[in-house]
Amino acid sequence: MSDETVSTASMPAPAGVFTRASSGLVRQVKAEDVMFYGWQQIALSYVIFIVIAWNAYPGASMEWATILSTIGGVAMGVCYALLAAVYPRSGGEYVFISRIIHPAVGFVVSFSFTFWQMFYYGINGAFFAIYALAPFFGVLGLQTHSTGLLHLSTWFSGHWGIFIAGSFMIIFFAWLQGRGAGRYFRWQRYASYIAAVSLIITVIVLILAATGAIDFKSNFDHLAGSGAYNQIIAGSHLASGSVSETVKFMIWPAFSIWFAVASVSFSGEIKNVQRGQLIGINGAMITMGVAMTLLMFLYRKAFGSLFLLASSSSPHYKLGVPPYVNVFTAIAGNNVLLTILTFGWVLVIAFFVGATTLIYSTRAMLAWSIDGVAPEKLGDVNERYHSPHWAILISAVLGEIWLGLFAFTSLLGPISGFLGFTLSFLAVSITAILFPFIKREAFENSPVAWRLGRVPVISIFGVVAVVFVAVGAARILVDKSYTPNLAFADIGAASVAVAGLIVFYAFRAYRRSRGTDIDKRYQEIPIE
Repeated sequence: MSDETVSTASMPAPAGVFTRASSGLVRQVKAEDVMFYGWQQIALSYVIFIVIAWNAYPGASMEWATILSTIGGVAMGVCYALLAAVYPRSGGEYVFISRIIHPAVGFVVSFSFTFWQMFYYGINGAFFAIYALAPFFGVLGLQTHSTGLLHLSTWFSGHWGIFIAGSFMIIFFAWLQGRGAGRYFRWQRYASYIAAVSLIITVIVLILAATGAIDFKSNFDHLAGSGAYNQIIAGSHLASGSVSETVKFMIWPAFSIWFAVASVSFSGEIKNVQRGQLIGINGAMITMGVAMTLLMFLYRKAFGSLFLLASSSSPHYKLGVPPYVNVFTAIAGNNVLLTILTFGWVLVIAFFVGATTLIYSTRAMLAWSIDGVAPEKLGDVNERYHSPHWAILISAVLGEIWLGLFAFTSLLGPISGFLGFTLSFLAVSITAILFPFIKREAFENSPVAWRLGRVPVISIFGVVAVVFVAVGAARILVDKSYTPNLAFADIGAASVAVAGLIVFYAFRAYRRSRGTDIDKRYQEIPIE
């Protein structure tokens, strides 16, 4: 690959302060691709976690929590999209926070988000095996009475099944993205079409079950044994509605829907950044927010609220496959072909979510390298495919390490990166509020210098976003249902942030010792 590599040392320098003329990336991503990226990053397939967690918040409304999360997400999404329109370069929030607030703040926020995205590149590989492949083959095994499929389901839940399935995902997407963003986004587009069709079929099956045209209870008892459904719900009760529990529960759908903002990582590759990010980010949040809300409503009506609440903890649930809503949907359909069709969106999204984290991490490392706060090699871009191949390779290696630790040890059990993600959400929302006031000239000359009366529109959305993110952050810090080991998670998030601060000032000092003042680079928009 060396003969197809753009070396940062060999490229001519522009008149500014950067040591290369171009990032090497090309603008080839459409607005619809940004939205489809958001679909995959949101990971609707993990709605199974959200429904199972519902039991820990008595009286909470899953639907209203999701609607609130979507409203807060759209406010935050507008902040990300408008800031990306002002600083239309790849690298995520690092680019605009480092130029608006302070370089160190931008780097720490980006370092934290990138670290956890690489972490979940590996962990999502494990989740693909555990929460998509294993239940898929398990319910097929039950429906076809195939011990082979049941054994395959068990294998995907075990150490080697997790590792091999996850490794395939990691290696496949490293290869695919190494062949260029254009190729990857075409694959993602087709996968999204498949997921959409599968999701529509799922909704139809759930509507039939909810209206009584399909008898879920009878189908479940047929597989689990006569009277199994009633045994599971016996003694359960549905708590009365609670606004406070709904607000507490909001973090579950929020920390799925909000991740559509990660598309700012490839702003420098979008054909029309302002339109692409505004439509893409918010389109993804709204469509997936609606889909999630609709699914939650239909799950309750099709399977019964009491059944959903009790099945995950009842000793009477002995079906042999996990009590996930995708499994229940397949049981409702009571047909092998319908099982395959309704599992399609689960499998596709669970597979592609890992790819979205890879895009984010590689573009962030590229941006760091251009500014001089990371090794130059991370900024090398393949001349033929326009892909940051060294950043992809490093992300894949680290993803494999995280996957291996998850598959073969219990070391990663208490680790959660969501507090680290919250740091980014909060920082961007605050940046949106402050931008028109601390960078007045840049704001006035930008394509987003919109006002409602005398108040900048971006600041209004920033205030709304801060309120929602602050609620989410407050819950992340205390909610043991969401993060079982709070102290470990808090220490982990803080340690990553501190490490980012150390890395930034270490590279800053190193560059100065070599005669380069990188502070001047933060006074300009990065190269395109």
